[in-house]
Amino acid sequence: MAERTSISIRDRHGFERAVPAQDIMILGRQSQCDVVLSDSMVSRNHLKIEFADGKWWVEDLTSSHGTFFKDERITRMPWEAGSTVRVADGAYYLTLRAESAYASEVNLQAILKTAGLLAGEVELDDLLDQTMDRLLNISGTDRGFIMMPEQGDLVVKVQRNLGANMEKDIHLSMSSVHKVFEQGDAVWIHNVANDEILMAQKSVINLQLKTILCLPLQVQGERIGVVYLDSRRIVSEPVDRPTFEAIVALCAIAIERTRLAEENLRNQVLATVGQVASSIVHDFKNGLFVVAGHAQLLGTTVKDEHCKHHLDQILSAVDRLSRLSADILDYAKVREPKREPVDLASYLGALLEPLQPRASEAGAVLVCTGDTCSANLDKHRFARVVENLVANSIDALDGQTGGTITLEWKRVAGAVEIVERDNGKGIPRKVLKRIFEPFFSHGKSKGTGLGMATVKKIVEEHGGTVEVASEEGHGTVVTVVLPDTSGALPSRSVENSTDEFRIKGPAK
Repeated sequence: MAERTSISIRDRHGFERAVPAQDIMILGRQSQCDVVLSDSMVSRNHLKIEFADGKWWVEDLTSSHGTFFKDERITRMPWEAGSTVRVADGAYYLTLRAESAYASEVNLQAILKTAGLLAGEVELDDLLDQTMDRLLNISGTDRGFIMMPEQGDLVVKVQRNLGANMEKDIHLSMSSVHKVFEQGDAVWIHNVANDEILMAQKSVINLQLKTILCLPLQVQGERIGVVYLDSRRIVSEPVDRPTFEAIVALCAIAIERTRLAEENLRNQVLATVGQVASSIVHDFKNGLFVVAGHAQLLGTTVKDEHCKHHLDQILSAVDRLSRLSADILDYAKVREPKREPVDLASYLGALLEPLQPRASEAGAVLVCTGDTCSANLDKHRFARVVENLVANSIDALDGQTGGTITLEWKRVAGAVEIVERDNGKGIPRKVLKRIFEPFFSHGKSKGTGLGMATVKKIVEEHGGTVEVASEEGHGTVVTVVLPDTSGALPSRSVENSTDEFRIKGPAK
């Protein structure tokens, strides 16, 4: 084999990497290839590169879209250093190079292209997607994910080429992933067969993993996440380890910069809410009170039905604007909850009862069920949480056959968990990530955009947490956890230890 020879691989987007040349190499789209070229134009086994008779050869393996040299389709030809072949009509360009003269250039180019992430003005989710793709490409690995801390746990933010049961797929090293995040020590294994400890684990053999890279995402010594990459084949290092760690550090800086920018924007919105509330909303409410009073007075004297219709429209608009004003004032204030023991069965049931007519119009069924227990909460403030959540579900179910809204609760260790779910149309991913953003509304012609923001604020005033899980076409689940040590109320009887009632809407 010719020593220190590499192959430069440039894709149709201009991104370039280099892999050390081996005696025999198969390049193609399937994961078992020595070098994976993921473009859909590339055949599963597209071409072979080998060193024989003292020279390099490139051979097309009867691919669908061919391999070309100087615009001529090839079958097998000697490959001279410095010459370039075109793969799959321009999906990739491969150049044979002397590795010693080219390695530093590849490393520098990879760093510069990654630094471009710092200049972009994209949302955090989009940046994480770009980061994941960039790291897979640079490392030459097949699969991976990025995890970041959220409410005390590491949560997967983006993943590639892993199944729905991701933890099973990477069972080998999930504990190692947490260790990398906690201690900051990277895992860098290019051939699992050389690691006796890992080879002792059956899961390694079952998964046939060959390469595992796991590195912390750190900014100024603070760990903000962890990136995991693996491959079922031994991958050659396109860049050396110090360069790749520098690239991961750049990605971490870009992620933290974007996260802080979004947090700063949210804080600016909150500040604006407070300014608006203090400067104009009180006066605005006083004006609405005058308008409503005169409209009601006219309603007692006017007999003409046409005029009454217009008065009703005025009062309806005043009512909507009053609720908007109340939402803004309520959201702008920071209040300490006036807690008291509340029997959840009777309390939540009473809150749902007034919503029955609206649910009936939407053709929905309300179900309220849970263990007999109490919770310490501000029953007047927390009512807004329940009303907003159920109102959102009713909107999501409007016009849907077989719509069901369930409100259930149970006691967990030191807390009470309240879950509200529906089988409605679900929430798009782009909307879900902004669900708690003030003044953000989706799919409502009359929404104020403060409903879910108010829910989060009230729950956090109680020292609790709220999470929303949803998928388009599969409904929405909202989980509220309130810290509470008041304990369960005595059960009234074994048969009645769970309270449930159903409010049905008309069939559609």
